[in-house]
Amino acid sequence: MAKETLRWRVDALCPDTGVLAAAGEVIRRGGLVAFPTETVYGLGAHAGDAAAIAALFAAKGRPPEKALILHIAAREELWFYVKEVSPLAARLIEAFWPGPLTLVFKSSGRLPAAVTGGLPTLAVRVPAHPVALGLIRAAGVPVVAPSANLSGRPSPVTAAAVLADLGGRIDAVIDGGPAPLGVASTVLDVTGEVPRVLRSGAVGAAEIAAVTGTVPEGAAGKGGSFRFGIPLILVEGAGAAVRAEIERLYTRFTTAGKKVGVIAREENAARYPGLVIPCGREGDVGSLAACLYVAIGQLAAAVDLVLLEGPPEETGFALRLRRLAAQVIRVEEGL
Repeated sequence: MAKETLRWRVDALCPDTGVLAAAGEVIRRGGLVAFPTETVYGLGAHAGDAAAIAALFAAKGRPPEKALILHIAAREELWFYVKEVSPLAARLIEAFWPGPLTLVFKSSGRLPAAVTGGLPTLAVRVPAHPVALGLIRAAGVPVVAPSANLSGRPSPVTAAAVLADLGGRIDAVIDGGPAPLGVASTVLDVTGEVPRVLRSGAVGAAEIAAVTGTVPEGAAGKGGSFRFGIPLILVEGAGAAVRAEIERLYTRFTTAGKKVGVIAREENAARYPGLVIPCGREGDVGSLAACLYVAIGQLAAAVDLVLLEGPPEETGFALRLRRLAAQVIRVEEGL
């Protein structure tokens, strides 16, 4: 008999903690919960529960020999599940996590063989979506999450698409609106000296090469990075100068008849006019990465261009932002 699949609607940037707690409890007791990530909707299950893994494969109609991707909420959790993190992998983590890059490591063997498909490796990523991160933290257990669709069907980008495939087969879906990227994460094997693309996705080979200095094996040419359908203007530099430049650009573009959105750190959001989405905190690049794709996705339907406060420090993620941006403006105090 088919089960009733609950549908919990939440705000993508600020999800209801009660919903996340309830969904986390479902996963802890071995149930299946679909949820949005920045790429597509995933189907979450307790990675340490062999029965839950079997139920996941059955719900999807997925061959049990196919490995699953472990989703974690912070890079610090990685060390428990893998044997080593090479300097090359560390650079990729610093540049792309949270984000749509899955990395394949040598497994520590602490999860059931069903997770790895019997292989000595484990695929891991930190998703860049507040709902996904909140659910993983609320579950308090390791969470695997393949796409939330029947095997062979398109990966879902909305909760409605999840229900069309898996309604009555899973316990719940958290509806956080459309997944902003709509394309799967890139899967990159970092167990060797040269990274190797196992699945092409949202992160292009050129982006990876910019961080590692080497075009990954298995890449179909250098490729390109995923970009949203609206221009993103990144403003970098010292705090006060960045704010002044964004205000100047806002006035310039709105006077020209453009609809302009702003993505600013939580501390600064109230300083700007117009449609502003708070995203990230001062001095915490990870918090910006965790909500950036969702923020841009929400603005894309309402504005002609987006102005973004860049991180003040030089990091791998700053490089990622520059490659996503249509234009990068660098300002300094007093200029």
